[in-house]
Amino acid sequence: SLYLILLLERNKMPTWKYFSNEELICKGTGEYGMYDHFMYKLDALREELGRPLIITSAYRHPAHNSAIGGAPNSPHTLGRAVDIQCMGGLAYDIMQLAFKHGMTGIGVSQRGNHDSRFLHLDDLTNGDDRSRPWVWSYK
Repeated sequence: SLYLILLLERNKMPTWKYFSNEELICKGTGEYGMYDHFMYKLDALREELGRPLIITSAYRHPAHNSAIGGAPNSPHTLGRAVDIQCMGGLAYDIMQLAFKHGMTGIGVSQRGNHDSRFLHLDDLTNGDDRSRPWVWSYK
């Protein structure tokens, strides 16, 4: 039926050069919701970096985002953000390339256990509810 075709199209997952769809789906619902334009930027950043990136969070369904205490209106719920496990020199290199490749928001979490350190990257635009470009740190 047409409904089934439309449903399959909506849930169709594109293929990215450096990232698997398993890395990008919502950990709570299994849904794919990444914004293609954001992913082109992320793929280009990864290409120039020349090193693998470990994605710890990408798309989040709004209900899952709320359940895990994510920020209301998080760019993760729009498929326009990822959190990348990194520290030290790798974090520095990613930050240098992030703005170059169109990322406008960088959240920095570089405290605690090495495997829990990360950078948040998003490509939101400047608007009424947020300023961009912007860099912030997590407590």
